[in-house]
Amino acid sequence: MLDAVVVGAVQGLTEFLPVSSSGHLVFTKYFYGAHGVTASYILLLHAGTLVAIVAALWKDIVKIATETITGKGYGRSISLAVIVATIPGGLFGYFLADKVDSLFLTSGIKIGNFPIAPYQLVGVAFIITATMLLKPADEIIKKRVEEKKDGFGPEKITWMMGLKVGIAQALAIIPGISRSGATISTALKCGFSRDFAARFSFLMSIPIIVGAILSKYKELNVTFNYHPPEFHAMIVGVAVAAITGYLAIRYMINLLVTGDLHKFVTYLWIVGLICIAS
Repeated sequence: MLDAVVVGAVQGLTEFLPVSSSGHLVFTKYFYGAHGVTASYILLLHAGTLVAIVAALWKDIVKIATETITGKGYGRSISLAVIVATIPGGLFGYFLADKVDSLFLTSGIKIGNFPIAPYQLVGVAFIITATMLLKPADEIIKKRVEEKKDGFGPEKITWMMGLKVGIAQALAIIPGISRSGATISTALKCGFSRDFAARFSFLMSIPIIVGAILSKYKELNVTFNYHPPEFHAMIVGVAVAAITGYLAIRYMINLLVTGDLHKFVTYLWIVGLICIAS
């Protein structure tokens, strides 16, 4: 039960902070010792983060749905962008998810006679996130603050922008590559305002999470029917993920508007080097 609480908190906090939840779950599995962190459990934890998104952004969701139905406002443009953004992630997940899970959760890789453990692979991905995603995004934010300018909101979003952010989301199938970091960074490069970049990033994760859960429904059903004690602990983890995820979403939206990402760049370099050197 304690493991479930720890893993749930790690998932909830790191899913929406730009530090990679899947990478931190691998880190937790090997360094904390929570060996029950399987691909199916990680997927179940995402149900908790889905609850967090709906709870934190329910007004946005209702507004977009209403505008999509009535044709008023920018709801249809946002909905189309979200649908297009979902396609790359869906394709990557369908064709590559099992292979990636195997490499980063259990087997690692071997170059010649030199084995590279899963957490070392994650360490490299952490540094890539810090250097290639968060640092450029941090520079954009600082420049906008200095110039006292920001990007645009939903009024200028296009399906092509959705596709670009969706491709960034798809790359985050690799543990250690932050989904929120990749999507927010790409959205800022497309010209999104800081607030809208964060909100769009979180909204576009909804169909991906729902699709992933539905695709693994049979595996989760087996756990529910044949391993009830484990499933009860998992539910506690899901609840913790939902609560901490909600707090992380509110923090991240506020941070992008009032602060910068430099602290996360430094943090990922430190954690990445620890993983590589271990």
